[in-house]
Amino acid sequence: MSRRFGDKPESRWSTERERMEREQREKEFDAKAPRPSRRSSWRSGSASRETPADSSVPESTPEDVAPEPDTSRQPTIGRKWRDSVESPSDAESALPNLPGEEPPSSGGGPGKTILLFGAILFVLMGIFAFLPFGLFGGDDSPTPTATVPVALVPTAPGQDPNRNDNPTAVVERPAGSTYVVCIDPGHGGWDFGRQRKQDEFDQPWLNESEVNLGMAYMLRDELEARGVTVVMTRETGTAVNVFGEDVNNDGRTILDSEKDGDRDELQARINICNASDADVLISLHLNGYDDQSANGYEVLYTGAREFGDQNLDLATAIYRQIGAAYRAVGFETTARGTIDDKDLDTGSHEFGSEQHLVLLGPEVKNPDYTIVPSNMPGVIIEPVFITNQNDVNFIVVPDNQQLLAKAYADGIMDYLDKQP
Repeated sequence: MSRRFGDKPESRWSTERERMEREQREKEFDAKAPRPSRRSSWRSGSASRETPADSSVPESTPEDVAPEPDTSRQPTIGRKWRDSVESPSDAESALPNLPGEEPPSSGGGPGKTILLFGAILFVLMGIFAFLPFGLFGGDDSPTPTATVPVALVPTAPGQDPNRNDNPTAVVERPAGSTYVVCIDPGHGGWDFGRQRKQDEFDQPWLNESEVNLGMAYMLRDELEARGVTVVMTRETGTAVNVFGEDVNNDGRTILDSEKDGDRDELQARINICNASDADVLISLHLNGYDDQSANGYEVLYTGAREFGDQNLDLATAIYRQIGAAYRAVGFETTARGTIDDKDLDTGSHEFGSEQHLVLLGPEVKNPDYTIVPSNMPGVIIEPVFITNQNDVNFIVVPDNQQLLAKAYADGIMDYLDKQP
């Protein structure tokens, strides 16, 4: 909108000359004034706007004055905002040092040196680990002899952490124990016992030694619940004579033949039962035969002992309880009886010897091997033939294994309670 000639100007600084005169007066005033001017007060945020008394500058209100911005520096608030978003320097970007840490030096020299030294040390250690001599030179000891390989078999879930790994260690009879029973889980280690292999049998496929160990733990629990002290010849899947020692002192070990190794293994188990002064020896097995129609249960004993009659009594007590358990659940199989080992074809039982069962039989002093016999009545229990499909289908069921463990315990207690 244009202004008409003669109209009063809308601002007191309407002409160029007046504006220039005003700026000149303000400069002169600022040069003489001992205190900040109105303009400097506005920039510094001061609340006072004092004007000298002799100032010739006409009075005006803040709305009348439009101060010019000072381009010499930015307002404080603007500077702070810029500082907050600008990238910090390298020195400021590092995290604070933890207590006791030295501040990092520029270039990371010491840190890189330490990492390099550690890598070199690690490589040297790896080299020395595979050298045939020690760190400080060769070993003057004689060449080590070869050790017997140990079969790695899964350990039973109920393994006792305080098990006895030394087959020759003395396991004394606990003071005040009424009865002590030595349980031998048959086979173990390199000896799997009878096996159901995939290329020979239908399912289930299993090893006898593993089932024997599981049922041994069940029997142990049953007996301990009745106040009986239990000693087990093996508590894991490994053999008892795990290092292949010459336990029966005949000068022969498994390195000579598998049969020699079996005799040392059986002697180690006999030694554990004898050292514990057990009242009875119970060896748990599962039967098997080439003819897969063979089935049933039997209990084996040795009559040719000074306690042969007690062996028969123990075998009979357990055999009767197995039959009662089978009848209770309606399991039909063959009752094969209690069998004296003199009537066995021991070659068909893979734990046998020429005349008697090693674990239960009398002393042996042959030119080729010796056996120190057990000192207590004992039996070998064969509840099923795992080579028979019907029998194996029964024994792989955990409830049926527990049923048999209870039957074994009932038979053992029947025998112990009747003995003087």
